[in-house]
Amino acid sequence: MGLANTFSNRFIFIFLLAILVSSKVHAQILTKKQQDSAFLLHPGQERIRKFKKSLAKTFVNFTGNDLSLYGSLNLSKQKINDNDITAPINYLYNNLNNNSYEAGFSGGFRMDGIYNEKHRYSFSFGINRITVGNYYQNIYSLAPFIDDFTHFKADNVFTTINIAAHYKKLLPVGDMNKYKFYAVIGPSFDYKISSISEENLINGAGNKAIINGDFGAEFDNKGYYVLFAHYKFGVNMKSSSVPIQLNRFEIGMSIKTKDLF
Repeated sequence: MGLANTFSNRFIFIFLLAILVSSKVHAQILTKKQQDSAFLLHPGQERIRKFKKSLAKTFVNFTGNDLSLYGSLNLSKQKINDNDITAPINYLYNNLNNNSYEAGFSGGFRMDGIYNEKHRYSFSFGINRITVGNYYQNIYSLAPFIDDFTHFKADNVFTTINIAAHYKKLLPVGDMNKYKFYAVIGPSFDYKISSISEENLINGAGNKAIINGDFGAEFDNKGYYVLFAHYKFGVNMKSSSVPIQLNRFEIGMSIKTKDLF
């Protein structure tokens, strides 16, 4: 009997000890969860959560948003008015004037989507390598001593970053279940990231920022790719002693990234 009572007491003691340890472990787990919960409710985290929620509400009507890579051939010409500049060096007009479009190229990313289920749009960001033909509007002459000349030598090769936002209007042309045609219009912005020549620094003639008005047409082949042709008319964003008009034709293609990778 004494042995049985001793065994029973030991069993009860071990059982109670197991319950106590289990309770402590459980309490520690709850405390950890409470700590995690308190961390998640940190004021900084809460502000981020509210911002994301607000952002989602703001852009809830912007759907689709297919990301594409694009590349294009650019044909460019700029019209130059050097009437308001005087410089100690003059340049022979016939050596600089080239009233034609020269070829360059561009490439970048583009996103196409639909706003409010009916308004189509595109946003793009790219880099342009622009080669231009220069047309000088003013011709100066001191015959018979000096041949025709101009006061300014514009850069004819430069690199820009470009940002564009376009509205796309679906045109009722052909079988729209197979392919779609769009009319496109919108603004774009160029900023020169290449260095400016010394000639363009005379009297503050150099200007890095260009604002453009774009319009054109696009052909969408069942979403596999988009062919586009855009015309861009650009002017100096800031006032300059040598106002320049930059005219460009862009012909290119965009392909969705999910079809490439």
